[in-house]
Amino acid sequence: MSARLMANPQLRPTLAGRHEMPTPPRAMAASAQRGNRRRAMPRWAKPAIKAALIVTPMLFLIGAAGAAWKRPSLAETVAAAHDSLLRSTSSLGFTLNEILVIGRNETERDTVMDALGVRRGEPILSIDLAEAKARLEELPWVSAASIERRLPGILYIRLAERQPMAIWQHDRQFTVIDRAGRPLADAVELARRGNQRIETLPQVIGANAPQQVQSLLAALEQVPTLKPRVTSASWISDRRWNLQLNNGVTVKLPEGAGMPMALRQLAEMEGKGKVLDRDIVAIDLRQPERAVLQTSATAQLPGWEEEAKKKPPGKKT
Repeated sequence: MSARLMANPQLRPTLAGRHEMPTPPRAMAASAQRGNRRRAMPRWAKPAIKAALIVTPMLFLIGAAGAAWKRPSLAETVAAAHDSLLRSTSSLGFTLNEILVIGRNETERDTVMDALGVRRGEPILSIDLAEAKARLEELPWVSAASIERRLPGILYIRLAERQPMAIWQHDRQFTVIDRAGRPLADAVELARRGNQRIETLPQVIGANAPQQVQSLLAALEQVPTLKPRVTSASWISDRRWNLQLNNGVTVKLPEGAGMPMALRQLAEMEGKGKVLDRDIVAIDLRQPERAVLQTSATAQLPGWEEEAKKKPPGKKT
């Protein structure tokens, strides 16, 4: 039996005499989309971009050359080009809009702004970060500063402030100083502004007391039971310290390397016999391994009650 083949109108003959399958509608749609994407950029766009990349630097160089021809020095030309570049960045939105300061506790806001020397609206790329950092670190309270740009318009600043450790009394003035003896602020002004922290700081008295306060503080940190009881310290004859305790007792410390040992000795005496709770006015620790207690007129020496009980009745001492 013979069969007759019917020609399929969707089959297209090829050069080799073969027939290829019809293109599915989905593939035709995808091909059309690729064609649309390729046709999104006109043919003349790429040559134009290449030409712009070549011509723009040339125009800038020509403009710079023209400016150099009009100006007497190369430095002025460079400065003019720099200013022009900054103006262009400002027009693109790179202007200072916000200043964030982290770590500021004692330093006044206006003091920080004056040290920065910047203003809102100026080109943020024109700010010299190294100079601004140096000016911030010259402020009394600031021990370290870091500054960075957060484009397009934020200046981010982090401050590390010095810690007040004592109040230096001199020439009828009261100055807050840090651990190294560096002056930080006027204590009376801080108290007027409501700073309560300075009320807990001990006072140091003497012309050269700030230069010696670091060694005193280090020695007091070794005796944590005594440190809170110290209300003031006087630098005597530019050689040694006298401490004034919160109960009115004066502690005379030796000079030099004997001071920490004397404080540890006093801490041991207080731990064993509560010597500071007795009716005494001064403790002299200037002699090694020896403590001299100065009593008041009504002082009861250690063991006074026990000795009184041993005496026969009827006798007064």
